[in-house]
Amino acid sequence: MEPKQRLSLEQLKETAEYKRLTPKQQLFVATYVAGGLSDGNYDAVHATRTAYPCKNEEVARIMSYSIMANIRIVAVLNRHFGAEPIEEFLALLDRAINNKRITIAQVNALKLKCDILGLANRLPGFKTPIGVIPEDILEASRKERKSKKDAQKDARPPKPPKADSEYNFKK
Repeated sequence: MEPKQRLSLEQLKETAEYKRLTPKQQLFVATYVAGGLSDGNYDAVHATRTAYPCKNEEVARIMSYSIMANIRIVAVLNRHFGAEPIEEFLALLDRAINNKRITIAQVNALKLKCDILGLANRLPGFKTPIGVIPEDILEASRKERKSKKDAQKDARPPKPPKADSEYNFKK
């Protein structure tokens, strides 16, 4: 298996992903990629110290972890390394799965990205489009709700019978 073709720094700078970065992020990516292309050593700590003011090497090392996890940085580096869109999506999905505070908006954004990239069609045995609930699942859900409703009706105590004339004051 031959290695994937990597984008040069000049090609990377022309991408929409790179242009969305802040100037400091652009400097980080440029330093990171230039070092990797020149000697094969992709050094995030060196790139961090170049782009951001850091007191020492340890601060730069710790800071480089959060920079390398930034979604925009990841998107640019995926372009550089020639990652397939599905690989990037799976990385985002993995982050979302591990996120304890994911919002509905984030889930919907992932669904939309999946639809736009056409990734749902590539799942084995998947025939229903995203956002459409298969009919058999809908029917099973309806039956379950109906059985719960019937069980609640059966669980209610019967109403006491009314006395005929015991409390009837109209005579």
